[in-house]
Amino acid sequence: MNFRFYKTGLLCATTVLLPFSVQASYFATSSEKGLIYQSPEGNFKLKAGGRLHLDGAVFNEDKTLLENDWIVRRARLSLRADFYEDWRISTQYDFTDTEERILSLTARYGGFKNTYITAGQFQEPFSLEQATSSNNFAFMERSLANALIPGINVGFAMQRWGKNWGVTAGTFWETYIEDSDLFAKEEDRGFSGRFTFAPIKDKDMVLHLGTSLAYRLPSENQKIRLRTQPESEVTEETFISTGRMRNVDSRSIHGVEAIFAKGPVTLQGEYITTRVSRFEDKQDETFEGGYLAASWLLNGRQRSYSSRSGAFGSVKIGKQAIWELAVRRSFLDLNSTTGTITGGQQTNTSFAVNWYPDQNVRMMFNYIDVDTDAEAGDEDPSIMQLRLQWVI
Repeated sequence: MNFRFYKTGLLCATTVLLPFSVQASYFATSSEKGLIYQSPEGNFKLKAGGRLHLDGAVFNEDKTLLENDWIVRRARLSLRADFYEDWRISTQYDFTDTEERILSLTARYGGFKNTYITAGQFQEPFSLEQATSSNNFAFMERSLANALIPGINVGFAMQRWGKNWGVTAGTFWETYIEDSDLFAKEEDRGFSGRFTFAPIKDKDMVLHLGTSLAYRLPSENQKIRLRTQPESEVTEETFISTGRMRNVDSRSIHGVEAIFAKGPVTLQGEYITTRVSRFEDKQDETFEGGYLAASWLLNGRQRSYSSRSGAFGSVKIGKQAIWELAVRRSFLDLNSTTGTITGGQQTNTSFAVNWYPDQNVRMMFNYIDVDTDAEAGDEDPSIMQLRLQWVI
């Protein structure tokens, strides 16, 4: 499938349809909802929004040189067009990505009850962290375990949900290219799915359980690599990496997740394993990662939970600014169970202080203590990070 043609077609369709609604329409703006353009008949709506994340970090390095710096972590423009209640075209344009600025582009049909059918380039349904927007994390970055899961890919998925459950499954046939040397990222094929269930869901308490599954077939190069940065994008250094694993036949990924939230306090965790099957008499390799996190909104506010997404949304800010405290322990083990691959093991302990002066602005401070094993060179740096976030 020529996805460049598909993306161009969707953008052209939005451009062509827009003028027909301009003649009899109105604009509305909101500090929380962005710029909204809607026809009087209500059969067309266009919404524009965006996010800007500015990150700075100071490193207390160990053996590897880590340079203090400021970066634009995210600078995104989002557009969403709704047609006749059931159809939606949406896209996100990322100004910081030098290889693929169109981060996502989807067409969605919602004409069936509690059901969405989506096609395009979007995040595969896997894991609680991936289901949570980067605008709503208690921490500046996802955990180390996020290195094991599939990312933003091209495919087709169906989503259904009920009062306290949700399920999404899809097939994906071309992987979004995000690695500069392309050896592991081009034209993977497979499927992924996520199921969540909230046996307790009321105004003040949520108990959420979930599981995810993904299966990948690599490209003709039959090589993959697993690695991660130390929960900081300010540095490009990676302390643990499997290196290029060759003769890869397939990869299966499994994850379990849980949340318990009581008022302003939230506990959540995930555990993820990935099994790499290899041919030519090479042994299968298994790697694992996970995290456990807790957060506390000091002013008594709480995050809204959605059964449809199986995740928390933003913190609803009133007239009073909100402070949040959070702690997380995460790990990633890239030493395979067979002992053939010794990519190293890393454990991070993170502390976060967040300040929400209003619904659109947040300031975040993270302190991360990094600990690696001998295979990773016994690197034990610490990181102090600051983020200035603006969202509309």
